[in-house]
This record gives sequence, C-alpha cells and structure tokens, in this order.
Amino acid sequence: MGFKLKQTLGSVALIVVLSTLLIVLAVWQFRWTNELSNADWQRQQAALQTGMNAFRENLRTDLAGVCGGFANWEIGKADTVETLYARRCLDWQRSSEHRDLVANFYLWEKAPEGKYSFLEFNPQTSSFQREACPPRLGDLCDPSDLTGGFPWRGLEFGWRLHGQTLAMLHPLLEPASPQGVCPPHCTSAGLAIVELNRDYFLKTYFPELAQRYFGGAQGLFYQVAIADTATPPNFLYSSESKPSPQMVTSADGTIRLFSARRRSALEPRPEEPREGNAPLRRGWFGPPRGAFNRPPRESGGPPREPGGLARGFFPVPIFADSAAARWQLVVRHRNGSLREAVAITWRRNLLMGLGALLILGASMALVLVWSRRIQKLAKLQMDFVTGVSHELRTPVTVICSAAENLADGVVDSESQVKQYGALIGKEGKRLAAMIEQVLLFAATRNERGHYQRQPVAVEPTIDSAVADLAHLTRANGFTVEKEISPNLPPVMADPRALGRCLQNLMTNALKYGADGQWMAIRARPGSGSEAGEVLITVEDRGRGIEPEDLPHIFEPFYRGSAARASQEHGTGLGLSLAKEAAEAMGGKLTVTSSRGEGSAFTLHFPVAT
Repeated sequence: MGFKLKQTLGSVALIVVLSTLLIVLAVWQFRWTNELSNADWQRQQAALQTGMNAFRENLRTDLAGVCGGFANWEIGKADTVETLYARRCLDWQRSSEHRDLVANFYLWEKAPEGKYSFLEFNPQTSSFQREACPPRLGDLCDPSDLTGGFPWRGLEFGWRLHGQTLAMLHPLLEPASPQGVCPPHCTSAGLAIVELNRDYFLKTYFPELAQRYFGGAQGLFYQVAIADTATPPNFLYSSESKPSPQMVTSADGTIRLFSARRRSALEPRPEEPREGNAPLRRGWFGPPRGAFNRPPRESGGPPREPGGLARGFFPVPIFADSAAARWQLVVRHRNGSLREAVAITWRRNLLMGLGALLILGASMALVLVWSRRIQKLAKLQMDFVTGVSHELRTPVTVICSAAENLADGVVDSESQVKQYGALIGKEGKRLAAMIEQVLLFAATRNERGHYQRQPVAVEPTIDSAVADLAHLTRANGFTVEKEISPNLPPVMADPRALGRCLQNLMTNALKYGADGQWMAIRARPGSGSEAGEVLITVEDRGRGIEPEDLPHIFEPFYRGSAARASQEHGTGLGLSLAKEAAEAMGGKLTVTSSRGEGSAFTLHFPVAT
C-alpha cells in the first residue's frame, strides 16, 4: 500500500512539474514573440522610410538628368537659341538613357521687338519650328505671363516642375548689357519647356520604382501612390486600380517629393557667408565660377557627357510650383497598415509556438496515460498468468492422478475405470476450453479473427449451446429455462462464433449465478430503436455485479472484486471475447445488473435479409 501511495504521489508531482514548466514556457513565448514583433515593426518602419527616401531621390535624380541635358547656355555668345537647344535636344535623343521620360521640347523665344514665339522641336529635321502651342500645356500657352519678365530669380541654374502639365521649365538668360556677365546680370530671353511623357511615367516609370523599393518576387508588399494632398486627395499615380482617400489618411508613411523653396543659385547659404569674390565654400549648391562662360564643344571646350553636361558638373536643383509642391509619396501596407501586418505575423508565430507547446503537453499527457495503462495491463497480464496457471494446474493434476491410478492398478473394477475415464474426459474438455479461450484471445489481438457471416437460425444455435453445457448445468444443479419467440427470423452471424458467445455467457451465469441456481435464455425480435435486430438474453439470479465493476467487466483479464475475494476460477477473458466477437460480426453485447438480484447479458444481432 505504501509503494502504491509513493508511486501515485510521484506521478502527481511529475504532472505538476511538467504543467508548471509548460506554463512558464508559454509566458516566455508570449514575451519573446512580443519583443520580436516590436523589433520587426521598428525594422520594417525604418526600411519603409529608407525606401521612400530612395524613391524620392531616384525620381529627383532622373528628373535632374533630364534637366542636366539642357543646362543653361549664355545666350548671345555663339549661335541662336534655337540652334543651341536643337543641338541639346538632338544629343539627348541620341545618347541619353532616359529618353523615354521626355515627350516633347518647346521654346518660348523672345523676339527683338519684345514679342514671344512658340517653337517646337522636330526630330525629323533636328530643329525647332514655329508651331501653335498645344492646349494640353494649359497656362504655359499664355505669353502674357512672359511679357512682364519671367520670374527667373532663383532659377539661374535650377528648373521648375509644372505640376499641372508635368513639364520642366527653365528660363533662357542673356546678359543685360554687352559688358555684363550672366549670371548674375541677366535678363529673360525666353523659356525652355521639357514636356515629360505622362503615359510612360504612370504606366512604366512609377510602377518600376514602386516594385524596386516596395516589392519583391511576389509583387508589391505595399499600396503605393503619388497623391496631391488637396481635399479630397487627387491621385496622380496609384498601384491600386481604385484608390480610396483612406489610403492617405491611414498611410504607414508619407513624404513630399519636391520643395517649393526658391533660392538664387548665386545666393550663399546663411550658414556659409562669403565676402567679395571669395570662392564658394565646399558644399555650396551651385556651379563653379564661369561654368557657363566656357566655349561650346565645337570650339574646343571640355567634352560633355551623353546627357549634355560638362564633366564634373553638379546636380541640377529642381523646385516645384504650388501644384507639384503638394505631391506626396503615400505608402500603406496591403493588410491595412504595417502595424496590422506585423500583428498578424506576431499572432501567427504566437499560435505556432503555443501550438507546439500544446502538442508537447498533449504528448506528455499521452505518455503518462499510456504508462498508467501499460502498468494496468501488466498487472492484468500477471493476474491472467496467475489465474491461468491455477486453472491449468487443477485439470492437469486431476488427469495425471487418474492416469497414475489406472496405470498402477489401483482401479480394477469396470465401473471405476469408467468413472476415471469420464473424469479424465471432463477435465480434458475443461483444459481444452481454457486453451481455446487463450488462443482465441491471441488471435483477436493479432487481428487474425475472421468470421464468415451468413444467415443463422437462432433456436437451433441456442439448443446446441445448451446441450454442450448440459453436464455443467446438471453438475451445478441449475435449472435452465428457454423462451424463444415463434417465427424468429435468422440473424447474420458466424454459426460457430455465435455458439461460443452463448457458451461464454452461460458459463459466466453458471459461475457467478450459483446463488440462484437458475438460468434463462430468451430470444425475441427487437422493437422501437432495436427494430431489425434479434435479441438473445442470458439471465441469472446470482449476486449481480458491483456498480464500480460494471464499466470494466468487458475489459480483458478483468475480474470483479467479488470474484477476486471468493477466489472464483476463471481467466477474465470470457466476456471480453464474447463482446469482441459480437461486434466483429456486426452485433453488440449489453448488460444490465442489480446487486443481489442477478445479471442479464443481451446479444444484439441484425436480422438476415
């Protein structure tokens, strides 16, 4: 008893320790996944900001490359303005890597009498020709805005992005006097207009940039748009076919693409003052002195890059008008927000971790349950070995004693010889029955029990089983009653297996119903929920089955507490074999019992059709 108590306490302690360990691991898993989620969100937020900055700088660099191909030339030193810019346009179309970004080139040229002429570059003739201003240029077609002098201050070396028409503007400058130097002493000689290719930007350029900085092998991770931040927002470009205003209000990141600030290219920065004609400090955004006073390429000047800039030239500053200054790059994760996307990943990782812990806990529980079952099965097997050994010893001893008496001549009368022969036959049958039960049980465990189901008449099967056990019923003084309904239909079963089931149930009644010395075998058709079945019941008036034993009586090797206390002979396999055989043949075995009033075991078999 003390060993069992220690074993139980040890099992309980192990369960408590393992459960506590699983709870601690679950808490740590939650904390670790939460920390990893926050770190992942910060990392992706930083990567998103880096991608937006790179998107903007890439756009600015490519536009600066467009503008750099048409860097300011000092008008009046060489050829006419048409010749100079025609040469630039021709060089651009021949050698630039960004030629798809530009749709057309235009000039507003100031005539000597002060009037302006609109010129369009013709790539067929490689020259500018006077044409009517296309309506798509909008207010850029109104020369009245130019007659008062184009506001070029701050654009000596820079360009302005006209947001409405998607065009780049740059003033044509000339010295204010023959002795003047331009810049800074310049007057407006017209306006250069580079019309950007809107279709290329919207259908090719922006999608490629979005894929480069916000996509992967599976496509875009984010919804990307370029929006005018007016109310409601106007989308210049969107990766979504139908962008919604919520894309702007709930964006994961926004950044302005252009600045509207205007500063003269010759103005020193406030933090970098200069005196007189002192050279500009390092980092000042502007060209070296005299950059535009160099002779053109045909006169032996410095060679130009394919875009038209002199080697060593500087990035071109780009400013925006009021419309383009409102353009923002808007980025939002496809799951609604970056935070939500990280939360989804966090929940998935947490569930996977907790699932692994649950599987681990379930595995440990199964190990504990199966270990207890194995211990229980080992105990039942030991009881079985003990019981079978005892059961086998008795008939073997009787047979050996009778055989020795016959061999030694102790028995000499014919009547005694017959008596001894009957005794040996009885014990031999008993021994054969026990061996048959053990073999049958082994066959069912190895799944070798095969049954040939066929229509079987119930009444002859019952009569055969009663006849086979008649010697036992008479020896135990039992009264056997049979009650079989007339015209009982046959059942689908194996004839031999059905007979063994009945014999097992009758043997059980003889063994445990000896107090009443009465047994009844009834067969009737089922009704209600049991319709379509034939019910065969074996009933006794013995001591009945204890309530705590009732759920376990069909388990192999199990013997009730009363049977163990009275040291009844048996292996504990009869009821188990009867139940398994009945179920294997498509039937079932049920039991009802009342303590002190007996038990009734009922076989349910389907009617043969």
